[in-house]
Amino acid sequence: MSNHLSTTLSRISALSGVVLVLSGVPSFGASKAEADAFPHFENYIKISGQAASVSGSTSAFQNRTRLPGDGGVGIEDLHLSRDLSKETTLVIDGKALVGSEDYLGKINLAKNEVGSVDMGYKRFRTFYDGVGGFFPLNKQWMPLKDSELATDRSKFWVEGTIALPNAPVMTIRYTNELRTGEKDSTIWGDSDFTGLPNNVSPISQVRKMAPSTIEMNERHELLEASVRHVVGKTTAQVTVFADQTDNTDKRYVTRFPGEVRPFPTPASTVLVPSNQMNNQVVIVETESMQTKTLGAHVSADTVLNDQFTVRFNGAYDLIHTDIGGGRPLLTSTPTATGVVIVATDNYAGLNGGTRVKDYTGSVAVDYRPSKDLFVKLALRAQSEFIRGSSSYTVISASGTPAVTVASTPRTGWSKLHQNVRTPVLELRYTGVKDLALYFTGSKRDLSGDERNTSSYNPLTAANGTLASQNVTENHGNYTVGANWKQSGLLTLRGELYHKGHKDNTIGYGVRVGDYYLLDSEYRGYKVSASVKPSATISFNTRLVAQRGKMKVTGFLPDFPAYDSLDSKSYTISESIDWTPNKFWYVQLTGSKVYQVISTIYPRAGVTPATSSAIAFDSNKVLQNSDNNYDTATALTGFAVDRDTDAQFQVTYYRANNDNSILAPLTMPYGVAVKDLSITVGVKHRFNKEWIGTAKVGYLESKNDTSGGNSDFHGPLAYLSIDHAL
Repeated sequence: MSNHLSTTLSRISALSGVVLVLSGVPSFGASKAEADAFPHFENYIKISGQAASVSGSTSAFQNRTRLPGDGGVGIEDLHLSRDLSKETTLVIDGKALVGSEDYLGKINLAKNEVGSVDMGYKRFRTFYDGVGGFFPLNKQWMPLKDSELATDRSKFWVEGTIALPNAPVMTIRYTNELRTGEKDSTIWGDSDFTGLPNNVSPISQVRKMAPSTIEMNERHELLEASVRHVVGKTTAQVTVFADQTDNTDKRYVTRFPGEVRPFPTPASTVLVPSNQMNNQVVIVETESMQTKTLGAHVSADTVLNDQFTVRFNGAYDLIHTDIGGGRPLLTSTPTATGVVIVATDNYAGLNGGTRVKDYTGSVAVDYRPSKDLFVKLALRAQSEFIRGSSSYTVISASGTPAVTVASTPRTGWSKLHQNVRTPVLELRYTGVKDLALYFTGSKRDLSGDERNTSSYNPLTAANGTLASQNVTENHGNYTVGANWKQSGLLTLRGELYHKGHKDNTIGYGVRVGDYYLLDSEYRGYKVSASVKPSATISFNTRLVAQRGKMKVTGFLPDFPAYDSLDSKSYTISESIDWTPNKFWYVQLTGSKVYQVISTIYPRAGVTPATSSAIAFDSNKVLQNSDNNYDTATALTGFAVDRDTDAQFQVTYYRANNDNSILAPLTMPYGVAVKDLSITVGVKHRFNKEWIGTAKVGYLESKNDTSGGNSDFHGPLAYLSIDHAL
């Protein structure tokens, strides 16, 4: 599934280029002579509208292009700046696009040597696609009833600053952010509608392919005050803040939608229809969290001389969290008298929270022994104290049929104290002509002690199973690189990096023997070359490569660590820029990405048959996760006449990771898609105060992963008018 998500993000990135071309980005006229360049309005308003006539999946179109399927119109940009007096300036910015629900209102009032007030509100919408899985064996497609989902993010802020001459600069700021709406969830429900039989052991007919959604209602508020002052060669700042969040999210998941087993339940060897293989379970999971944070941060930078600068930072944060929610399940249960709905809950009445005290301090020294060498040494220290507890009730059903409901209270607690030390070294050297060398390295070491108890029934026990753990973490990040400008013809850049992470937990006391290890290591390099054989053409080539390995072990120290994950990632990209004259430019770009994550494949081999189960190829269950894709763009623009520019662009994206051959044994998540976009635009200057832009485009997306059910194609149009105010 992570492969599906990664490729989806890549597609969004590729298709978002269409949005840029269709949204009035000022790329027109970039290569014209300065005398013929389009004017830059100091104060202006831009009115625009866009529309699409899409055939196919509107929700997929909205999700991948970030444009509303029904089009939109409004004020795309407004900027107004006025000098109210010699010392006072008023700046107003705005936006109001209906359809995409993108709004902005901002006012800034500033007076020299007095201060400023900044206030505003912004809101924008993100579109999501509420589709589930497609199963290739029987062409089963499972979207939501309403797959056009959207989430709105909004923010209000007001900030005041007092900046009097020769006095501390004082700032106070309040922000209030909201996130509301619906989005698709990657936690899918089960389904038996796969066309596979239920009585072939041990191969399961169940696949995670039923879509689910998250309904969000989240608020974040921050009140912050700071004082900044310069005394001699020292710049000091003190910041105090109060931060709180109030989030209540609901996840809607349906397991085995539309299914009910017959009563009494048939033997596992009996073949039954898909709609009788399991019982439908409707889940509404509520996740509630409220947090309150009080903190104070202090910083001071002192320039001792031309060679040394000392930097100090300190922080204290006190965090309280409260959690709540539940996971009610409504199971359709067959009985002798008919189907009944049985209500259970894994975490009914969940109640709990944590209290965190966090102390952080750092000191850094910038040292410049010469104009060519820069050295930075820093040490960061952190001490954290965490206490938490929770209680809930387990409501379960038992019996044949399972309709007898019983409630069991549960509770638990934990506490953790951990210390962190992170030394940092940074070097930069430019003593060789046209060559810059650099190095950065950090080593984060954590040690801590954790004590907790397993969840227990407070009516029958005074405590659960106690556990004490020594917790350690080691994280190393190192980078070395060079930039070399060989000449005006050639520039080379190279970088090597290494990332190592190790988490270790060892139990002691009554739980001697508890053991957990997670060890990962990534190494890679980045190489790029810029070649400019003439004043009119340039080539830029970039290669990024990374290999990683992860090891993990279980619960006993004498179990050796074993390979858990291997990953490889290679990206090569090329761009060619050609400007044959001042009226015409051409740009060609392309990239090829190869990414693979493997676990035990292909070492899994074949699981042999038993007296009650057939043999099967385990490699077709534990397959690699591939995310290979190609992108290409061709862009050209030219001056039609003194007042008119034209632009043409073609964008192509392809991913070919289809693994539907695995469907008999697992859910194939490999992505196979093709996207194509073509856009043509014209920008025209009517006079010194009016500029118009018109663009048309065509999009086509073919998605074999969804069996073509999320394909779309059709034309788009965009029109805007810029007017100087």
